[in-house]
Amino acid sequence: MHGWDILSSNLCPIKASSPPCRGTEKEESCACVTPMALYSGMYLALLCGLAATSAAQADMKDRCHWKCLTFAQLWPGSYCMTFTKFSCRIPAQVDGWTIHGLWPDGKRGCNRTWQLTHKDIDSLQADLNQYWPSLLKNDSFKFWKNEWYKHGTCGTCADSMSCPDKYFSLALELRTKFSIDKSLAAAGIKPSCNYSYTYQHIQSALVYLGTHVNLQCYIHKKQQILMQIKIPLSKDLSTGCHSDEENVSKTYYKPCSKKSEIYLYPFTTHPHNPCS
Repeated sequence: MHGWDILSSNLCPIKASSPPCRGTEKEESCACVTPMALYSGMYLALLCGLAATSAAQADMKDRCHWKCLTFAQLWPGSYCMTFTKFSCRIPAQVDGWTIHGLWPDGKRGCNRTWQLTHKDIDSLQADLNQYWPSLLKNDSFKFWKNEWYKHGTCGTCADSMSCPDKYFSLALELRTKFSIDKSLAAAGIKPSCNYSYTYQHIQSALVYLGTHVNLQCYIHKKQQILMQIKIPLSKDLSTGCHSDEENVSKTYYKPCSKKSEIYLYPFTTHPHNPCS
């Protein structure tokens, strides 16, 4: 009796007493595949599928393996000073601290295939242009696209950042919640080329941002100029998170010295050297 493998019409009949089938046997009219070989192939395919799933799960787990989230705001009045060799400008609609980024610590570029599109953030672009603009590029979308690729994709395991709309909406909400403009103004700290403030004065105005808030400065002609403020947040968005792992983003500025006065330069028409 012949045993037919009903899984494929291309399989040849195999006799129970016949030797192992070989595709090169001249008496066969087609390439023979034994049921054992077929099942082995199916088994290997299943193993490959499980391995791919496990790899994807491991990748997701790795993306979620971060403790703190850094919310960085920068001061446009001083920012362009560090880019004297590049075109840098303060857009007309900008009138205060702007968002630099929202970064899960220690992670970068977690999903290369998830590209940002204009449609993803269409309803947010007016606010993004004002509160998260690019000061170096005329097209801010390229900046947002880069931020989503490098940092946003690493936060998608958190429900609050599970897609581009949520990620950018959250950053805008955090800027409103942590309004550095209002906090400094309430403490009498205003932009000026002539007046400076102690580290303690600025820190006390921002005490609500938590104990690990990072004031970052740039040294220009022996003056310490406030450039950026990094606010560490936990996954539940509470302040005060402390991580031993430095964010993978390149650090352009250094922590402000507590021993020196700090300047907050004003917006001017020549941002590369606002107090010349």
